[in-house]
Amino acid sequence: MSISQKHQMKIKTQYENVEGFNKGSLDTIITELVELVDNELKVGKGFNRELSVLFTNNKKIKELNYKYRKIFKETNVLSFSQDIFIEEIRDKTIIMGDIVISLEKIKFEAKMQSKLFLDHFTHIFLHGYMHLLGFDHIKKEEAQLMEATEIKILSKLSISNPYI
Repeated sequence: MSISQKHQMKIKTQYENVEGFNKGSLDTIITELVELVDNELKVGKGFNRELSVLFTNNKKIKELNYKYRKIFKETNVLSFSQDIFIEEIRDKTIIMGDIVISLEKIKFEAKMQSKLFLDHFTHIFLHGYMHLLGFDHIKKEEAQLMEATEIKILSKLSISNPYI
């Protein structure tokens, strides 16, 4: 488990049943991406926040997808936001929620879509984090806003539009 505390955001990462991935690189990407998103969208200022990220495999994410969404298949990311931000009295920390990522699924998708693994990983983590910030893609207008915001942020990292 690693913990980052840049800009009042504590990110706890855990790796379960994954091998062959550079954990330091992944931790750095998510820390820098959270900082970029927060600056771009002007969120989190003045608050201590906490985010938990679980990196796992297809089997585990499939179990979680079924348990919480009643969908019996693997996915690349699941986001579990707090319905109401919980403020802990002892340290005034807002719990953002949890993100679960199947590195196995992302690696497979990147290969199938002829994308660089780290670019696809960055997009999928961004997508999950934006769900925690209240973005969604159920309605057409919400999906357009979420995609446009993702494209804008990814372009700042020289990552091309993932939706084309």
